[in-house]
Amino acid sequence: MKKKILIVLSIFLLAFFLSGLYIIITIENTTSSLDRLIQLHQIEILRERLLIHIERVQADIGLKGTPHARSTDNILTNLRNMDNMAGTCFDCHHSGEVRERLNDLSNHVKRYKEAVSMALTVRSNPSMSETEEASAFRIGNSLITKVNNMITMTSNKLELKTQSTIREIEKTKRMLSILIITGTLLTAGMAFLFLRSMIKPVNLILEATRRVKGGDLGYRIEGLRDEFGEVATSFNEMGKSLKEYMQKIEESEKRYRLLFEKAGDAIFILDAEGENAGKIVAANQAAAEMYGYTIDELLSLRITDLDTPEAAKEAPARINRVRKGEWIKAEINHLKKDGTVFPVEISAGLLEVGDKKYILAIDRDITERKLAEETLQRAEQMKIVGELAAGLAHEIKNPLAGIKASMEVLSEEANFSEEDRNVLLKVINEIRRIESLLKELLNFARPPKPRFSITDINTILDKAMTLSLQNDHLSSNELKRIKIVKDLDSLIPQTMADPMQMQQVFLNILLNASEAMPEGGTLTVKTAYDELLNSIKIKISDTGRGIDEEMIDKIFKPFFTTKPKGTGLGLSISKRLIEQHRGSISVENNSGGGATFMIDLPVRYVEVQAI
Repeated sequence: MKKKILIVLSIFLLAFFLSGLYIIITIENTTSSLDRLIQLHQIEILRERLLIHIERVQADIGLKGTPHARSTDNILTNLRNMDNMAGTCFDCHHSGEVRERLNDLSNHVKRYKEAVSMALTVRSNPSMSETEEASAFRIGNSLITKVNNMITMTSNKLELKTQSTIREIEKTKRMLSILIITGTLLTAGMAFLFLRSMIKPVNLILEATRRVKGGDLGYRIEGLRDEFGEVATSFNEMGKSLKEYMQKIEESEKRYRLLFEKAGDAIFILDAEGENAGKIVAANQAAAEMYGYTIDELLSLRITDLDTPEAAKEAPARINRVRKGEWIKAEINHLKKDGTVFPVEISAGLLEVGDKKYILAIDRDITERKLAEETLQRAEQMKIVGELAAGLAHEIKNPLAGIKASMEVLSEEANFSEEDRNVLLKVINEIRRIESLLKELLNFARPPKPRFSITDINTILDKAMTLSLQNDHLSSNELKRIKIVKDLDSLIPQTMADPMQMQQVFLNILLNASEAMPEGGTLTVKTAYDELLNSIKIKISDTGRGIDEEMIDKIFKPFFTTKPKGTGLGLSISKRLIEQHRGSISVENNSGGGATFMIDLPVRYVEVQAI
């Protein structure tokens, strides 16, 4: 392309140079011809003036002796003017032939001048004066004829020269017009061809730029050569590199977007500048699920709208710390959309995107962790209590056995009165009650490990209900009769469990339910299988007086009881046994009266396979 441009420019410059040179030479020649023509016209004018001066002198001679005769001085003045005018004819440069004619004219003028001078000189002698005047007049006529001939000849030549010069000028004008038109057309044509050769690759590059701008990074320029070919190659390489770079960015963005969207923790991006500091500008799906909002609803809130009032007071200080570049971690309480308060662990730091600053905040729901910590703490406490209770029970058990044996021996003495014997029997019964309490205390402190085997929960429940029928409250007394309703699902699968521990749990709940209906009622036992959770659901309901709301959260705690002679360990032991089976137990009051215990046992197969 550079060579083409240089060649085109060279052609243009050469054409302009030659055209300019031709125009200069043509103008110079035309100017010279015009100058020569002007000189010829001037010469013609001079000769006409010379003729006028000669005719004046002739007139002066002809008017002699008439009333209109001129003075001698006037005649001499005209004569000198004629002589001077004749002398001016030699001022210009003439050819040899013209100069020879001019010399002849000059000689003729001199003779005429001399003849006129002679006629003026002999004016006092009339006879000579007439002769001289006639001679002078004759010479003058001859001179006039010669000058007229020269003027006529010069006029003819001048006319021819003028016509020739005009033709040359017209020719020059035509040539210049042709040259200008041709040069203009040629220039326009070459410019068109040049621009066409330039516009096509430029349009290709422009189209490629637009395609790339529109997102078509795979577009390539083909068919260009020279420098445009190099530009096209560079453009194609740039497009390839840009496409690879954009693919890397897209892949990276997809990874981070996937990480952002699929993260288990709530992730927020907050505005960190100006009055909008703390405004939520982005949130992931986990945040929406954690707080009970939609993502659009979260984007209309500030992060302080999710804080409890106590946590919201400290929010500005946390934001300022993050603005200063500090990465903060804290445990605070947040609010869900329904008003539920739950603990979260927040981790936040400064995020800079270009010249814009944001806050990246990650919230983790630590409710389960807090519960686990509380459970672990309670377990540690219970372990300590259990060890203390086991030690205390061991220390009490032996002396109590000795006291019991002594009381039994004393009760068999014959010399004891009946009243004293009854007192001893009451003491022995109380000692037996203390032994039972110590036994339950030891079972709570050191519960036996479950012995898992394939167990049918419905069978265990049937056996427990049969044993519970022996209780006074489940007797046939019409006033205290309790009706048992069975709704056992025959399709529930067998599971790995300890039959004795499960029977102990069911029997404990059934007895508690019967005691809650001293005037009789209905005891309902229901089982069902949850396929989705793969667990067995057990519900034991009564129609008794129910549980006070302020006590319902305490009934599974050790040593809590509402019975006058209760130990408060029965439900605690049941809860521990159910938890050893990886299940759960809970209780709630019925709307129509009474309470319902709900047990959830996972169906377990691992131990079956091991057997």
